[in-house]
Amino acid sequence: MANTKWTKDPDHGFIWNSIEHYFYWKENRQRHEVNRKKYLRLCILGAFGAHQFYAKRPVLGVLYLATFWTGFSAAMTIVDAVIAAPMKPDENGSIWL
Repeated sequence: MANTKWTKDPDHGFIWNSIEHYFYWKENRQRHEVNRKKYLRLCILGAFGAHQFYAKRPVLGVLYLATFWTGFSAAMTIVDAVIAAPMKPDENGSIWL
């Protein structure tokens, strides 16, 4: 499958182009290898975005850090931990996020 660059369709509106861009990004994003045990341990500090910075997602890390006082980041950290916990690690103990 050849990766092509996503381009905005002038015939579609803002919302439709945003949806198409999201699905293009989801299929073609770069995944990072992280140690599963370390990632789950950093979820303890997840309200401050520590696990997101470790997973090389600085934008989400800053979002978690900016919203830690609201409880949003704590709830999303629980979701992140529930997603990462059942993933099978490879022989080095790493998972791909």
